[in-house]
Amino acid sequence: MRRARAFTLMELMAVLAIAGALTFVAASNWPAYWQRKHRAAARAALVGALSQLELRHASTGTYEGTPGPMPYVDGYIITEQPCASRGISVPRNQCIEVVAKPGQPDKVCGNLVLRSTGEREPHNSTCWP
Repeated sequence: MRRARAFTLMELMAVLAIAGALTFVAASNWPAYWQRKHRAAARAALVGALSQLELRHASTGTYEGTPGPMPYVDGYIITEQPCASRGISVPRNQCIEVVAKPGQPDKVCGNLVLRSTGEREPHNSTCWP
């Protein structure tokens, strides 16, 4: 007699259980991955936007004027504004900051800020490695 060449029901159930567990682990990490990915893109856009503003400052001596188009980042709104130091507005020709506001709440970092002085907010290594 020939021996049957098939999988038993127990073998199939074990494979399905393992596949389900792997899918669960991958699905639970997926939102955090996308948030880190968008945050990295926002950091890169902030550096690019500040570079444009610094070029304008180098050629005109001020940050005044119409800014060029701000970079687009999926999930963030990029804006530029005068620096605020302890609630006091600093003159626009001395300091400027670019801000990335997340479209979805970001409990870890919130708004990402990069100033022409080199300061970055928030100050934790998760947001600005």
